[in-house]
This record gives sequence, structure tokens and C-alpha cells, in this order.
Amino acid sequence: AVVSTQSTGLYEMQLLFLTALLAFSPLALTCDSPESCSCYWSNYDFYGSDVGRRNNVASIEECIQHCRTTDGCVAVSYVQHWKGCFFKSKVQGDSPGHSSNIQSVSLGCLAPRPLGEHCIQRDHEFAGADITTKLGVSSLEMCVELCTGVPRCVAVSYRHTGGKCYFKKKRRGDYQREKDGYDSAYIFCNHTA
Repeated sequence: AVVSTQSTGLYEMQLLFLTALLAFSPLALTCDSPESCSCYWSNYDFYGSDVGRRNNVASIEECIQHCRTTDGCVAVSYVQHWKGCFFKSKVQGDSPGHSSNIQSVSLGCLAPRPLGEHCIQRDHEFAGADITTKLGVSSLEMCVELCTGVPRCVAVSYRHTGGKCYFKKKRRGDYQREKDGYDSAYIFCNHTA
């Protein structure tokens, strides 16, 4: 059998990426500088790209939970001393910068791996609220991985024919409908929901 080196290389990159993600516990990633890891950044603020704010939030974990239910939120900055939670539409805001007593988190690396069935709507399309689309995507799981790098992407719809991945800025698009040949998923869904 002839195997395309292009598809083999992509497969190897995907495998290495997923292996690296599974090798670390997201809650153990606490960073002292942006270069040291990508999930939790201590004493850094993700400046700009705010899509909302919530006061009196008890912890960074609670801030993350609020972000997961806020349309367009893909990262947070949490101000510890006054318990303020800022929701961000870009994975590192407009730019990360050093700031004392602030924790920031990019939620993309916190997405459940592997994607749980409770996060997936089989034979459903999240219609509308498109950010962009990508052709030639090999699976729903890869569509989800790509979404974590797209600003404001919180959900996807995947059309099996042609491998078309639709990136969504709302959790269910503008509306949800049954549609054969499509699967849809939430990017930041609760492990038990």
C-alpha cells in the first residue's frame, strides 16, 4: 500500500500533540512566565479582548467555570485581591503582560481529552454564528483541536462529507437542528454535564 507522506506527517504531529497534552495534568500547570507553559500563568494578565466581567468570584477555578458558559470566552484573567474575573475572546487576550496578583488561563488546553460523548451532539448542526470554516479536516476531534486555536471559538459543527469544520462563536450556533452527516461539539464542556 502507498501511504502519503503528507498525511503520515500530519498524523504523527497530531499524535505527538495529543501525547504531550495527555502527559500533563492541566491543574498542575502553574506558570511563572508565558514561555514555561500555556494553561495557567501566574502574575500575568491577558490584556484586552474582554467579552465580559464578573465580580466576587471566589477562585480561578470558579472563573474558568463562568467562562465556559459565556459565549465567546476562551481565556480568563483573575484578579485575586478583589476577586474579579475577566472573560477573554482570544487565547492570550491582545497581549500577555506581567502583573502581580493576577492569574490567567487559556482554556483551550483544558478541554476534555478525549472528547466525551456528553460534549457531542451526533447528527446535529449548530447553524449560524460562524467565525470561519476549514476544509479537509480528518475528524470531529481534530476540528475541536483546531477550534482551540481560533479566537472566540467555543463550539464546532463538522460535516463528514469533505471534512468541513465550522468554527462557532456561540455554544449552539444561532440555533441547533437535527441534520444527517453532521456532528457538533462544545469545546469547553463540563466533564459531568
